[in-house]
Amino acid sequence: MNDNTLKIRTLIDRFFDGETTLDEEQQLYAFFRRPPAELPEDLLPLRDMFLDLAVVQYVATESQQTVHESQQAEQTEQTKHRRWLRWTAAAAVALLMVGGAATLFTHGRGADDDCVAYIYGQRTTDRTVVLSEMQKTMTALSATDGSDVVEEQLKTMFSH
Repeated sequence: MNDNTLKIRTLIDRFFDGETTLDEEQQLYAFFRRPPAELPEDLLPLRDMFLDLAVVQYVATESQQTVHESQQAEQTEQTKHRRWLRWTAAAAVALLMVGGAATLFTHGRGADDDCVAYIYGQRTTDRTVVLSEMQKTMTALSATDGSDVVEEQLKTMFSH
């Protein structure tokens, strides 16, 4: 009996005791893939069982990989959808701000009120201050992905 056959017999005993690792089971499957003529006669009855287990293990592994790939694809789609929603919200807020600013600039063009805006709750008619605040807001929106800023602005706008 050679060393390899002795090792396989030890692995078979450990297998039936439930003590083998996946790597050791792979070694058993590889051993039993040999042609029957190359196996010891007393181990031939185990050959079909180990070949069947090798197929079951292969199918289970392939199934797990397919599930994992499917989950990754779903997560990627969800991430794309969230990113799209954030950018859409940021664009909507920016559009509202630009539209509101345009309305403020064109609405009150009387003798005294060339520009009227409410900044931090205070009425402001100074065109320079209004433009400066708009520039700060637009810079803040473009510096981030917009998700936190947009969310906070929407909460502020609709909670009052």
